[in-house]
Amino acid sequence: MSETPKKRRWLIPLLIVSLALNLAVAGAILGREFSPDKSSKRDRISGPVRSVIGAPFFRALDKDDRRALIRELREEGPRIRENRESLRLRLEAFLSALRSEPFDADEVRRLMGDQRSVAQGRQELGEMLLLNRLQDMSTEERAAYADRLEDGIRNFRRKRD
Repeated sequence: MSETPKKRRWLIPLLIVSLALNLAVAGAILGREFSPDKSSKRDRISGPVRSVIGAPFFRALDKDDRRALIRELREEGPRIRENRESLRLRLEAFLSALRSEPFDADEVRRLMGDQRSVAQGRQELGEMLLLNRLQDMSTEERAAYADRLEDGIRNFRRKRD
């Protein structure tokens, strides 16, 4: 009878370790979920509006400005989708030209220029919408935005190095 409790002595430390690991995982999940720096799904650019505005420029905006910018981008959704479709069609033509025999460097150069023009139009739309946001900011708000942008870029560089 005294052998049964001795055999189970390892069970209590195992349960303590298991509980500690479960609490650590739960703490990490809850910490991430309720973090003041965490952006909500509503603050993310997704779908066809993605990549119209550079991520550092978007993330440096405060929450209200990010949401307003997303609304403006969504209003431009048809234009952005058309732009994306144009990029897709040009990419298909580019791939076809790469595979063609004989290789036509002038055609590939033309297609690359077309891609650049379409992408530039997309970037110009993002810049216009961002500039509108920046114009609506006070001097102090723009300075705070500049500080957040600078910090974001500095942190990105640190992670990359």
